[in-house]
Amino acid sequence: MMRLVEQHTGRRWTLETLPKEESEVYDMLCRADSVGVFQVESRAQMATLPRLRPRRFYDLVVEVALIRPGPIQGGSVHPYIRRRNGREPVTYPHPLCEPALRKTLGIPLFQEQLMQLAIDVAGFTPAEADMLRQAMGSKRSRRRMEGLHDRFRAGATGRGVPVGVAEELWEKLAAFSTYGFPESHSVSFAYLVYASSWLKRY
Repeated sequence: MMRLVEQHTGRRWTLETLPKEESEVYDMLCRADSVGVFQVESRAQMATLPRLRPRRFYDLVVEVALIRPGPIQGGSVHPYIRRRNGREPVTYPHPLCEPALRKTLGIPLFQEQLMQLAIDVAGFTPAEADMLRQAMGSKRSRRRMEGLHDRFRAGATGRGVPVGVAEELWEKLAAFSTYGFPESHSVSFAYLVYASSWLKRY
């Protein structure tokens, strides 16, 4: 696309030189005018864009991560949108969850957050949290996740987390074993969403 733009206009753009945070680009995305835009032209993404109403880059990071099997099956999509639009208060399943989830309004969206929850809520070591991350991405992840379930429940209840809350958190972790993004991946994809949106708009 950059080569075509240069060929037809004589103007050379790169990912680094595209104007950042252009309001008209976000206006276009809020209208779900995203056919041909990397990552956000599926029906599910086009249905979410007018509800999420992205107005800055990090909103695109969230948009990319939100419409994935993990957050969908973990019940993250609708609560996040309601909180983002001020229709639901930001709450946390337990006070120990706040450091990991503050940035995403109390809703887990990224693999790194789930690893941090395992450390903060259940006392996992960083090595155990990495085992959890590997289990989330493994083809045989259901079996591996079950092996970590007892460890998570025991660690969480040992830190004063009610069993019901521990199980609710575990269900969100287990949902990510069906596919959720690391935040770094979402950031990279969001940059290409913005760039392809800018090119579509202009």
